[in-house]
Amino acid sequence: MLNLIIWLIVLFITVTWTVAVIFKPKKMGGEQSWGPVNFKISILWWISIIFVFITKISPFYFILMMPVSIFIISYFSGKAEINFALKNKLPPESILTRSQPNTEALLPSLLVYSIFLIILYFVNNLS
Repeated sequence: MLNLIIWLIVLFITVTWTVAVIFKPKKMGGEQSWGPVNFKISILWWISIIFVFITKISPFYFILMMPVSIFIISYFSGKAEINFALKNKLPPESILTRSQPNTEALLPSLLVYSIFLIILYFVNNLS
């Protein structure tokens, strides 16, 4: 029963997050997207759901997967912003004004997250 509750909570959070990424509800200020970082986070969360469903590992790993995915995306997106500013000789404050493309820094994030998921799978199978 507890596993079902965890699944329902994770699905609710992920669906809500994904809908908010696609469009911002009027209650939150209009039709503007939440941005590319949140878009990439939603991708990793859906990958996590599919991974847990296919491998049948414990849904309790979602408690670890969700924050780690946010950290990984934030790290690689921030690194991409800094690299862009350095490459184009822009001032540091330009990082906050640039609209980052949705797919920038997605590939390294997916690679690192895939390694993380593989490690989780093996840790789960060892115990």
